[in-house]
Amino acid sequence: MKNFLSWEQTLFRDREIFELGYVPEEFLYREMQMKSIGYAIAPGIEGKKPQNIICIGPPGTGKTTSFKKIIEQAEQVSPSSLIFAYVNCRYTQTHYSVLAEIYKKMTGIELPASGIGLKKLYEKVAETLAAKNKSMFVILDDADFLIMRRIFHDLVNNILRLDEEHPLSISLGTVHSVSCPSLEDIKSVFIPKIVKFPVYTWDETFDILNRRVKTGLYPNVVERGVIEKITSCTVPKGDIRFGIDLMKRSVINAEIRASKAVEFADVDAALIEASEDRLERYLKVFTEKETALLNVASEMGTSQAGELFNEFHKRTNKGYTTFHKALNKLINAKLVDTYIENRGKNGRTRVIAVKQSISD
Repeated sequence: MKNFLSWEQTLFRDREIFELGYVPEEFLYREMQMKSIGYAIAPGIEGKKPQNIICIGPPGTGKTTSFKKIIEQAEQVSPSSLIFAYVNCRYTQTHYSVLAEIYKKMTGIELPASGIGLKKLYEKVAETLAAKNKSMFVILDDADFLIMRRIFHDLVNNILRLDEEHPLSISLGTVHSVSCPSLEDIKSVFIPKIVKFPVYTWDETFDILNRRVKTGLYPNVVERGVIEKITSCTVPKGDIRFGIDLMKRSVINAEIRASKAVEFADVDAALIEASEDRLERYLKVFTEKETALLNVASEMGTSQAGELFNEFHKRTNKGYTTFHKALNKLINAKLVDTYIENRGKNGRTRVIAVKQSISD
């Protein structure tokens, strides 16, 4: 009976450490990215204009946490000279709501959900910032949602042109999980520094998960072999949040069994549910054409690029440019793999293999 939990016991020392919004005190393996963001924001601490930034990398590579850590440090150094406005565009997806959120960060006042014209709202933002005589840095996190809604370019252009009619200093940082957006239409006002976030390596992933285990769980709950298994499940996804969530689900499964230690079977059961949730998050971001391509690829399993395009074109009537962009998005999301296969006398061909299909 010693190996079983009683009803009031838990394996978690601190459950919050395994929540996706948790910001660790020690943030590992992103020193160069944080330094680049810090250098860009630094002029704003002196009341000058910060540099515009684009952070690009797959989900779960530390982009949001890097910004939050830098904001935390900057506000400790100079809480009065630079205003930060962090906007999560996953939940704030309209032109009006983004501006209202920026205004709220400046004033603490929540505007009505509607009733104010966009031109007037831009004026309120500009006049308020000018009156405060401070610099502002706006972070548009998950800005891919604004691109999907086709308002990203207008927002960026209008925000960065506010200083043309008002004495103010405002800059932008945008965060993208899929690919760098086209800047051709806004390059006259938006020439950002690009900060790239690569996926974590196997060793980095193991270390991050191991530290969470040591801090967030009681001793001997998770043995090294279990951490290695979860690490090996996480690295192909390219998303550290997947591993942290998988660890939490595995521990919960052990608690349900009233066990004092996580077993491989707990991880296997958690893996099914975690993979389904991850795919569902992507489907919310994908356009209709990207979802259609994933559907076609899922049905075909492994196929040559030409065969996949022909079937995609047959169903959507879209050309190769749309196909290529959609395919790159699936590759970046690590839902499909692509490689070159030598066909001997027939030359070489590009092969597409599905890693996780909609039907999984």
